Amino acid sequence: MRDRERRQSQRYKLHYPIIVSSIRGIGNPDGYHYGEILDAGRYGVRLRLENFGDVAIGTNLQLVCQPASGHEPNNKCLPIAIQGRVVWLDRQGKEFALRYTN
Repeated sequence: MRDRERRQSQRYKLHYPIIVSSIRGIGNPDGYHYGEILDAGRYGVRLRLENFGDVAIGTNLQLVCQPASGHEPNNKCLPIAIQGRVVWLDRQGKEFALRYTN
């Protein structure tokens, strides 16, 4: 993905710390994933998660992202709901990209 630009719209770098709760799609016994939104655009978002769990390309995810301060929720901010399909994944880098589904 990094060798050839496949995006249909501009992405904006964010480096936005989050706590993700997966309603379905990522197998992780803890239920929460700490990480950050790396970039986002009109059609999708790229995330890095510390405790990645099991996810595959084509998986539909329903995520609730809570803005975080370190590894703690930032309760001054509202959670952000994201629904999408995994279109790219890098297990070694603990990153994946979602294309929004609604």
